Amino acid sequence: MQKRLIMGALMLCPIIGVADTLPQHKEGVVEFCSTCHGVNGVSTLDHIPNLWGQSDQYLREQVENFRSKKRHTTFMDAFIYQITDEQIDTIVKHYSSVPDAMTFKLQWRGDKWPGDMQLGEKIAYSGKLEANVPSCVACHGPSGVGVKPGIPRLAGQNSAYLVNQMKSWKEGTRPAGAMAIMGPIAKSLSDEEIKAVSDYFASLGTPVAQKTAEVKK
Repeated sequence: MQKRLIMGALMLCPIIGVADTLPQHKEGVVEFCSTCHGVNGVSTLDHIPNLWGQSDQYLREQVENFRSKKRHTTFMDAFIYQITDEQIDTIVKHYSSVPDAMTFKLQWRGDKWPGDMQLGEKIAYSGKLEANVPSCVACHGPSGVGVKPGIPRLAGQNSAYLVNQMKSWKEGTRPAGAMAIMGPIAKSLSDEEIKAVSDYFASLGTPVAQKTAEVKK
């Protein structure tokens, strides 16, 4: 399954395989990143994260983790080693300052939104006491936007991306870093529970751009 996702990404995200095209000036780096993440931080690919709504601190930490090889993905490893401090500043300032879009709780109807919302909400608010898993909202907040800048926004994030990150923590392939608690949490949740809580947070809010696209369907 993971292999199919990677191969799909290689075809859908144009920057992969053309790392030597990374602009050497700060003005072009946002356009380069927007190929996959969107100029407004809203990704069109489920397995690539939305950057909209993330804080300056969180974005900077993640880019630095990729550049220092503490964190890896097929996509980022292809070019991140070339990025300069000035370009990081430009990227972080751009995506952390995208005008705030309306956030709202989506209405889940029938099979339009797959997943066990009841289970996801239970884990989000109550954790998994028998496994010493704390509630997600203790750090990410009831609205899923994070209670402080270093904690990532989950509301409106792509569910497939959230699932992949939880599995990376579960397998020990994503470094703990500032979020050291995530490894033990992920290892204490089943795949079903990970999917449910990921779907739940993805449902809490979404950029207007995504909602507009849904309305047009």
